[in-house]
Amino acid sequence: MPKLTWDVTNNTQAGLDVTQYVRSLNFTQGRPTPLSPYSGNSASITMLSYGGIENNVAINDEIYIGATPTGGIAQFLFIGRVTSRTFDDNPGTGINSTMTVSLNDAMLQAGMANFQSQSLVSVNEQINEIDGLLPQCDIFQYATDVNMSTGTFTTNANQRINEIIAGDRGVLQINSGTAVYLPPSTFDSSVNLLIDFGRTTSASQIAYQDLVRVEAASNSLFYTQATVTGSAATETSNAENIATYGTRTFTATTAQSELVGQTAQWYANTFSDPETVMLNLSFSDIAQNQTALQEFNNLCSFTNFVEVSYTPPGGVSTTGYYWPEQITFNATTSQTTIDMLMSPQTYYANFILDDAVFGVLDTDRLGV
Repeated sequence: MPKLTWDVTNNTQAGLDVTQYVRSLNFTQGRPTPLSPYSGNSASITMLSYGGIENNVAINDEIYIGATPTGGIAQFLFIGRVTSRTFDDNPGTGINSTMTVSLNDAMLQAGMANFQSQSLVSVNEQINEIDGLLPQCDIFQYATDVNMSTGTFTTNANQRINEIIAGDRGVLQINSGTAVYLPPSTFDSSVNLLIDFGRTTSASQIAYQDLVRVEAASNSLFYTQATVTGSAATETSNAENIATYGTRTFTATTAQSELVGQTAQWYANTFSDPETVMLNLSFSDIAQNQTALQEFNNLCSFTNFVEVSYTPPGGVSTTGYYWPEQITFNATTSQTTIDMLMSPQTYYANFILDDAVFGVLDTDRLGV
């Protein structure tokens, strides 16, 4: 029976392996929706605590969480720093005492950093600038497609990163546990063709055990106009269906120094369909094919757009590409359960002419 085996190591203490003391763990990657800010994620590890074991995970230590599928290759899926420890001391010898260790990832760490009159000079690699200013945060980027404002800023580091992302309309990719910003110009090369998700298992398919479809109208992803405030100007754009559904305004503050009107127009039109659905998938590792579980582990370590197929009750099969917006892992010694929030590729549409997923010429792959 294939399963994920978890490893927990303390990078600060020379790669000390503390897996033998771990009883359970859970953590999340990503954000809830494509319009949510990347506020950051946390992990919680329950482990034994007696005889000095607590010294193996001290406050501010950097912890790596990795997973290895049965017979497969290990991948790091979460990197965070210890922010707190809560002890549950049992009576007697205390041999069954436990502690809960809380970790913050880089974006949560960035949320604790406030810049005072900080100079930022790069128009396309400002996230890398911020990374260089925060030695305890590893956040990297590909150059933004849109120029960002420069100057001297008094702001929160996490807020500034999110304003850059909102203006450029990209995503944070998990890359071996580290956050990497991908601009829209990289999306056509950010597609995983080795695995998909459906109702049955195979060497190339993960079988979900539960699927929930959430329409935009009930998921705060339906708007008829958008107001975007950038460093250059404030622009408001209306979608065509404002007369039908009334005014539903999305507002965003961005760091961009140009193309503010185009950004407002993109938000107004991209999120104007009340029936567009996000998918919530749930499944366990022990219900999967061994080869597919390895490919899934690779996907979680290097997030990309991926294909999902489903059939509504009484309906017809629907297939499309989705971005793994958020992945939550709950692991014990017996199994791991996974919940995935998937955003349709249309929410990140920046079409080019000829591409297997994002191109407007390849109509079969787009399902139109």
